[in-house]
Amino acid sequence: MMDELEAVTANVGELEEMIWTEESDPRRRQALLKALSLAERAKTLKDLSTSMKTLNEASAPEGKKAQKQAAAESVGGRFAAPSAPKLVVSNK
Repeated sequence: MMDELEAVTANVGELEEMIWTEESDPRRRQALLKALSLAERAKTLKDLSTSMKTLNEASAPEGKKAQKQAAAESVGGRFAAPSAPKLVVSNK
């Protein structure tokens, strides 16, 4: 997508000229020129960067608080919850 955006940006003058010469429908011409406008290209770039940010955050490792909590839960020792009592049966 970034390569496509770069290609459109590099050839925007040629594309605008082609639209003016080839397109006869004024509504369609305006829509095509709007798609090539700087505002639309900036919006596309912003959307792409937001998508990349979201993808990177989704694959990010746990935060420090979550790591400390997991470590605290895995530690037993003196303050761990006691195990359940055992039932001993003697038939003597």
